[in-house]
Amino acid sequence: MSSLTPLTSVLGKTRAKHLLKRATYCVTKSRLEEFSAYTVDQAVAKLLEPNVKKLSQPINYETGNPWIENDPILGVVDPSFSTQKLIEGTYAWWLDEAKNDKSLRSRMTYFLFSFLSIDTVSLRGKRGFFYDYLRLLEMYTLGSFKDLMFQVSINNLMLSYLDNGFNTAVNPNENYAREVLELFTIGKGPSTGVGDYTHYTEEDIVQAARLLTGWRIGKDRVTNHGGDNGGIPTGYPLVNRHDFGEKVFSERFGNRVISAYDSSNKTESQKIERMKTELVEFFDMIFDQEATAKYVCRRMYRYFVSANITKEVENDIIAPLSDTFRINYSFEEIIIQLLKSEHFYDEDDHVRGDEIIGGMIKSPLELMLQTLTITNYPVPDAIEESKNHYLFFYRREMVRDFLELSGQKPFDPPSVAGFPAIYEAPLYDKFWFNPATIISRYNLGALLLNKNATKVDFKVTTFVEKNVSVPFSVDVLITELIELFFSKPVSEERTMYFSNEILLDNGTLTPSMWTNEWSNYRSTGNNIGTEAALVPLFKALIWSQEFQTN
Repeated sequence: MSSLTPLTSVLGKTRAKHLLKRATYCVTKSRLEEFSAYTVDQAVAKLLEPNVKKLSQPINYETGNPWIENDPILGVVDPSFSTQKLIEGTYAWWLDEAKNDKSLRSRMTYFLFSFLSIDTVSLRGKRGFFYDYLRLLEMYTLGSFKDLMFQVSINNLMLSYLDNGFNTAVNPNENYAREVLELFTIGKGPSTGVGDYTHYTEEDIVQAARLLTGWRIGKDRVTNHGGDNGGIPTGYPLVNRHDFGEKVFSERFGNRVISAYDSSNKTESQKIERMKTELVEFFDMIFDQEATAKYVCRRMYRYFVSANITKEVENDIIAPLSDTFRINYSFEEIIIQLLKSEHFYDEDDHVRGDEIIGGMIKSPLELMLQTLTITNYPVPDAIEESKNHYLFFYRREMVRDFLELSGQKPFDPPSVAGFPAIYEAPLYDKFWFNPATIISRYNLGALLLNKNATKVDFKVTTFVEKNVSVPFSVDVLITELIELFFSKPVSEERTMYFSNEILLDNGTLTPSMWTNEWSNYRSTGNNIGTEAALVPLFKALIWSQEFQTN
């Protein structure tokens, strides 16, 4: 029976790896050892601690100046910018900060992005919109989803992306209203008739579009109508473009009525407040529906736990999780409940750890960032080696030559629904593996070892020396690397494969020869022999099915 009952024992190595790999991008040997000794309460509390960024924003690698706003440390904003470079610089900035984030915030931010998708095509000529959107999502990773939907609705990037910045009373645009209902909150549900989708109707979209009229894109990023939203710029209301008439929703929402507002003889500030009030009432109406909480909890479950939602999981996990969510729509409450549960660690049935741990294919983003952190890969410093950091390592190698070729340009999904692996049944995460992407995924190890491309001279010998207790012993070397890289123990047959077929190259080396090769490296500093044996092992570990899954 699936259970949200909290796990009571110390995590241990396998469960610690599972938690860190599912909840963060930062998975290192020292963190695995630290979390192995924690109870689940201690571990989740650690993941909830605030994350301190290395850099507050992306910088122009050509000048070293900040690209978005003046900064007391980085200096005065660079007034000249190439939009494309700014987008790519923001990619690099976010990826590097996510790599170093020891909390669950970056992983939650990307969950929200995968849920409330945009693409950077909407950014052309608009400085800082993408940065603002990422900051907004991060701010609400542990906050109220209902409050976030209000903020997203007046966010400049979303106003641009789904055309609500052009939605007026005389020319209503339904794009954003449709996606709010279909993708962002309550979900479509099975069709029960013409224009009726179980949870809402086509007429509800019409009424929602009327309610959302009048908001405009604040291209100069100086307006803020978001209240206590951390000072993130928003769009602005044009009261003469808003429809203040009565909005009557269908029986799917209990025939909810948002009353007409007599705007005559009202000040502009009063009209603006009415526009905001209508927006609040609209989301109150949506979030009052039980289906909304369940839809959100299913999305979170598939992101953090498993694509497979059985009837048992629906009844025993999704339903009680959604009950928690409906109390105040807090992401913090449900992510704590989920990550502490016996079910998350696959400890709630008679065969423990057989389905959930190691049961999801890593997204390219997870694969890349977790490989960088597990190997403690020396990414060029963002300030001291700006060009290598932004241009060569992240823009060209990690984004262009890995993430894009693997099917996940991270902030440009193929549609407003996001990446198919996030939402599309029945394959879900299996979408990440296909004939067009598999070669790129398998080539990640080789890519990281190409110093001409990455501008990083990464030596596997050095990595092994720092992470294996007795590197001259074949048995210890293979055992400890498997324990570090893989989510759960493997069979003796797989261990022997990495040992005999890969490291020892089917008898080309013997264990004693390996010991001598390592001794030679330690005495002379010459790593040619050790690298020759370890590079194939490094690549094989990364392309193995055990490492390609979490």
